[in-house]
Amino acid sequence: MALRKRAPVRKKRGVLHHYFIPGAHNSYRPLYLQLEAVLVQLAVIVLLFFIALGLERLVIRSPSPQVGAVVASVLVELANEDRTQQGLETLAMSPILQKAAQLKAEDMAAKEYFAHDSPEGLKPWHWFEEAGYDFRSAGENLAVYFSDSAEVEKAWMNSPLHRANILNDRYTEVGIALAHGRYEGQETTFVVQMFGTPSEVSSAAIVESSPAPETETPGTVAGVSAEAQPVGAIKEARPSALWKILTAPKTTLQYVYTGLAALVLLALGFLFLTELRRLHVPSLFRGVALLALIGILIWGGMPFLSGELFIL
Repeated sequence: MALRKRAPVRKKRGVLHHYFIPGAHNSYRPLYLQLEAVLVQLAVIVLLFFIALGLERLVIRSPSPQVGAVVASVLVELANEDRTQQGLETLAMSPILQKAAQLKAEDMAAKEYFAHDSPEGLKPWHWFEEAGYDFRSAGENLAVYFSDSAEVEKAWMNSPLHRANILNDRYTEVGIALAHGRYEGQETTFVVQMFGTPSEVSSAAIVESSPAPETETPGTVAGVSAEAQPVGAIKEARPSALWKILTAPKTTLQYVYTGLAALVLLALGFLFLTELRRLHVPSLFRGVALLALIGILIWGGMPFLSGELFIL
């Protein structure tokens, strides 16, 4: 009985040895770095890049209001996760703040500007008033060239002004909206994140907005806040883990590539732990080629997914 229990362990160790650890059992050529295995990995690495690129086009740049609402809910969830980590209350989704954010996003897309103040000199609080939101406190974060929800939230949190808005304990509600347009000659996605604390609960009507122009591209941000009106907040279903992945193609791809690179480094590390005279040079070159491809796609290919992320 004892021998039967240990048998599966030997089998698993044998697989690990064959794939990563060079020795007499695999002629000092780990299966993980053999030509066939490396070609498969090269194909997977390239395929994953194009899948992420396709998701960025289909999900982030989608003109569908339904998809835009899901992306907005993911951004709200990410902001609430950061607030929870700091011991703060989560923000409720406000339909009126969402309307105000949509008006501002569409104005930027239509007039091709990226700023808190419009070309006519309209302040951020103009859009709160247009939507009928009476506030005690309010704030605004902006992003352009948006293509990855996790990345833009990270950018906001790395900026003191934007972080202060997200973690402001006076705010109780949030509204996020997207619009597609052009900025500095490039098609892009504008994101507006508006925070507020209503002065009183009211029943302001939500005005229908015209559809945003179709468009594409990557990320930029800006944050302001003000002291100073609503609406009741709505509770939305939390986005699934799958939607968090789909709305963060660049971040997800970076995590996957990091995992693959770790496996390659593991195989190369075991390769160098063998006697140097038995070092299989072709396996070494294949491993280096895999790492080079991952590096090229991470540092050279990512602009195709996100472009440059700005912060105001």
